[in-house]
Amino acid sequence: MTSPRPTEKDGKVPDLIKDKSHSTGRSPMAKSQMANPTVSRDRNSVAFVPITTALPSLNMNTIHISCSSDRFDPSGNFVGMIVYGCNGQSDFYLNGRHCNAGYMLIKDVNSINHIRADTMHKKLFKWFFGIDLPSEFSGGGFAYQNGKWKHNSFSFNINADLYHDTQKGMHQIEQQLVNGALNRLYITDQWFYSPNLPVREIFSQNNRPIYSDQSSQFTNIAQYHW
Repeated sequence: MTSPRPTEKDGKVPDLIKDKSHSTGRSPMAKSQMANPTVSRDRNSVAFVPITTALPSLNMNTIHISCSSDRFDPSGNFVGMIVYGCNGQSDFYLNGRHCNAGYMLIKDVNSINHIRADTMHKKLFKWFFGIDLPSEFSGGGFAYQNGKWKHNSFSFNINADLYHDTQKGMHQIEQQLVNGALNRLYITDQWFYSPNLPVREIFSQNNRPIYSDQSSQFTNIAQYHW
């Protein structure tokens, strides 16, 4: 059975990304630009820029798939997260766990469903960090359900961390990062032997889309809330 793979939209990386609307509900702060990721001109890194000048950008150079991830099975259901930072830091410790921007964890939903939390992405976070998802954590959420990869998460993608907007769907550049790692490392089991993928390989102009598109619209299943 051929493993379903998400589409990679490489080769078209804008220098400036169109802003998406924000409604943080926080008190007024000095604002920079809207919270959108941007790719460096040399394509070696991605910066996640907050909506306030009080916080620095979170910078990602490499994606690393965690050895705690579960092996991909095209007949299963999986939930995943990619870490951007915490408390404005790209390299941080949280509840004794050391993480860097680009850390990616993917688990079979059956292995974390026992965790006490109200969404699957919150269960995933708590399973790994041992605490409930705090507002100062910044990351992206995705999932594999009914044979399709999805890039939506109410828990991560609209978290009030000042690095996100109000949309549950991932930004185009976030999707490219995740899809690049899924295609090149995760689905192929390459992450067992080489778990790291430089950002520059994902955004190289020499790369081209090689797999059919999958809808980014998430269809809810009653027992799972993402």
